Amino acid sequence: MDLKKIIARIYDHLENDATEKAVMACIRLARGAEDHLNTAIFLREIHHNNKDVIRALHDDMPQHKQDAIKFLVEVSLNRWMETHTVDFWGDKNLPASQQRNLLGVTVGEIDQEIDQWEKVISGMTLPQGMSPFDIAAFTDDREREKSEIRLRMKALHQIKTRIKAKCLNYAIQMERQIVAQEKGIHFLDEVQNTVNNYFKSHNYDIFKKLMKASELALSRETEDAALLLTEVRRVLKAVADHFYPAKSGLVMCIDGTERSMTEEQYLNRLQQYLSQRTTGGSARELLRSELDALAAFIRRINDMASKGVHANVTLAESRQGVVGLYFFLFNLCQNLTLPDPADLE
Repeated sequence: MDLKKIIARIYDHLENDATEKAVMACIRLARGAEDHLNTAIFLREIHHNNKDVIRALHDDMPQHKQDAIKFLVEVSLNRWMETHTVDFWGDKNLPASQQRNLLGVTVGEIDQEIDQWEKVISGMTLPQGMSPFDIAAFTDDREREKSEIRLRMKALHQIKTRIKAKCLNYAIQMERQIVAQEKGIHFLDEVQNTVNNYFKSHNYDIFKKLMKASELALSRETEDAALLLTEVRRVLKAVADHFYPAKSGLVMCIDGTERSMTEEQYLNRLQQYLSQRTTGGSARELLRSELDALAAFIRRINDMASKGVHANVTLAESRQGVVGLYFFLFNLCQNLTLPDPADLE
């Protein structure tokens, strides 16, 4: 889905005063960007009740908790009330708590109602053959009725203006967000490309596993979440096998502790390899510190993936594993291929 084209259509609809079409385009934009809050906000402009909004949100957010959907429903309702509340509506003789100044109308009804009221006003002509007294009474009655109609039309125009402003602001906001995200994507592409190219040259089996993990990361199927974490574990094990093959017995580590370096203890092997490499140089010391911080998360990934495809893991957790994997391997590749600045002094 080309979000930039949708944004351009929103601008076109607003310039042509097609408010309903602009709202529809905003819903499509929000759904395409998985912006659930603004999806709910704009859905309220086309639906009269909560049920339709909640049903649509459930379709868009099948994996989310009920509390998350409840939050979106409440916030979007408050935003809708702000848009549809007018300060000149209601009986001024009543207390503020009893005044009804909330106009419940969908965006598709606004223009139709305005056109209808304009026709009603134009049709309020003076009948022929009336006496002066009847003419005065008729005119007074019709002027009062026209005043009420014009007040409602004013409210409709005010709400329409607010909706248009909301569409415009959202389009501008998303346009800026896309530009900022594209800059970030270039960096993420560089990270992934660097890692893929390094292992494509040094160990093609690891490269293939990385490609498999990347494919699973794009999946929206919940059953692929555990499979993705399993693939992350396989990549880490393959990286450990590449840099520090398994050994029998215990090995004295740099911290003075003896640890097993067998086939299954790949995290110990990976840590030992990096500990041996990080013996001087600021960049290497930073890498070692990063590994220490990442070790707990890697073991968490290992525990979750070891449960198999039936583990209760989410797509967000599995994707976090892939992101952490690529950033760690990127720093490792940088450390292996680029000279330490301290060595150049």
